[in-house]
Amino acid sequence: MTWSRRTALIVLPAAVAVCLAVGPAGLRAQYRLGISAGGASSVALIAEYRWAHQGIEVQLGTWGFRDASVSVTAKQYVGSYAVAPYVGLGLWGMTARAEAGRGFGLIGRFPVGFEWSFAEKHAVSVALYMNRALALRRPDPDDQRPPRAAFIPLPEFGYRWGSPG
Repeated sequence: MTWSRRTALIVLPAAVAVCLAVGPAGLRAQYRLGISAGGASSVALIAEYRWAHQGIEVQLGTWGFRDASVSVTAKQYVGSYAVAPYVGLGLWGMTARAEAGRGFGLIGRFPVGFEWSFAEKHAVSVALYMNRALALRRPDPDDQRPPRAAFIPLPEFGYRWGSPG
């Protein structure tokens, strides 16, 4: 299965819009911004919408400025203490240029991590994302190898700033 850049530009924002629309009304929601290192990119900007014990996170990042990645992850937080473990499920799309052309990948993401709120509007997080390729278009059109079926673990460290919980 191959995905075009046009398809990704339609599917990913639509998924974010649907997730934000189903956020329960009447609950105190938090909008948070942040930055991360590792995971879906070497550096990424984060926007998170969180209510009760759930959250939707969108990351925009890059590995080396010749590529771009977007990830959307739904999270389920456990507990409401200063340290809150979480698990999640998401999609990560990326596109990259190479000498042979442009490639694209769609990856399923499964994070397990925790967040520590060390001050009223500040939190740090550590997660291990288990990633599995779902669809891949390699830059070389002659390279038709399928994506690897293995789960690839990638650690991520993040900082978030936003409305208090």
